[in-house]
Amino acid sequence: MPGRAPRSHAADTRDRILAVAVQLFNERGYAGTSIRDIAQRLGMTKAALYYHFASKDMILDAAVQPFVEAFGHVSDLSRVDPPVSARSIIEGLVEAMAGPGAVLSAFVDDPSVIHRQVGKGDLASHRDAIVIALAGPEPTPSRILRARCAVGCVQAGILGTALERRTLAAVGVDAARGGPGEIGVDQPLVPEDVRREVVEAALDALGPTG
Repeated sequence: MPGRAPRSHAADTRDRILAVAVQLFNERGYAGTSIRDIAQRLGMTKAALYYHFASKDMILDAAVQPFVEAFGHVSDLSRVDPPVSARSIIEGLVEAMAGPGAVLSAFVDDPSVIHRQVGKGDLASHRDAIVIALAGPEPTPSRILRARCAVGCVQAGILGTALERRTLAAVGVDAARGGPGEIGVDQPLVPEDVRREVVEAALDALGPTG
């Protein structure tokens, strides 16, 4: 079986830029981070950074893109025939939020950024498809409201936990044990037990489905 083609230097550089940019967005907020800040942290010139990303908005779009794609996969799941269970949709949504969607925790203190991203066509259509699938066939206004609450529960539970764990790690507190520590690179930002609890909370918000 042929090996995977090696990544290009440009692709590696883009990944480095995105990683450092998200780190700075976490530290300073999106509005408080400039292209100059990102370039300085990377040890490159602004001109070199602009070769890969023409603006800070393009960096934001690229950082959020993996979540957009994961969210799209959940949206696709909600359209299959026969329909999958509400639990399967919510579990997929939790995994999307806790995995690539965890980058959104960098923008919790700047909700305008999240609203701008969610308001874009792809995310908005994916979200609407998920809400409709959770609401069920011929839903009442009450069912649609509960479906929106279930999606909001996932967002608040996952992003709230991610933000809390990052905050505790920044001051040297182990979020799981309440003692000194930090979140290692090999540790999930949102633990599995929290993901399971968020799934159950979202199902409770949705209410009976049959």
